[in-house]
Amino acid sequence: MTDSFSGFETWYSDCHARVLAVLTVVSGNADAASEATDEAFARALARWRRVRTMKSPTGWTYRVALNELRRRIRRQEQEVQLSLKASDASKAEQDPLLWFQVLEAIRPLTARQRTVLALCYIADLPQREVASVLHVSRSTVASTLADAKAAVLNRDSVPIDNCEDMEGSHDAN
Repeated sequence: MTDSFSGFETWYSDCHARVLAVLTVVSGNADAASEATDEAFARALARWRRVRTMKSPTGWTYRVALNELRRRIRRQEQEVQLSLKASDASKAEQDPLLWFQVLEAIRPLTARQRTVLALCYIADLPQREVASVLHVSRSTVASTLADAKAAVLNRDSVPIDNCEDMEGSHDAN
């Protein structure tokens, strides 16, 4: 590998699985998450000389991946709408997905809440970095995280084995 790609392979190995996990939780669709993750890493590789010098190459990749995911979801929604109009179908067929218990617990949350939870607990990013990735203030991240945790913890049957663990490390980062 040439010097211009030096370090990419190691960085990719360290980060890819977490980025994919975050996008899977955010979207609930493993295929869309995989495509958006792959696109983000392809863009990182194409710009690696610049990306590797950034304060947080992984943060940049989360931002690119989340933007790509949003773009893909919008396009899929438009395709469904066009398909419905063309076929006069009353409802779009949903892909059968195998939802994990955690996905079931966070499904009622807003997209922002799911994104913040995923970035904090799956990507293990501190709140200040989550704020940077999402272009919001750290206090917005803290508030969103608190609201999301409260919503999950207040459900009648919480499918998370040890919800007390959610109270710790990401509260004041």
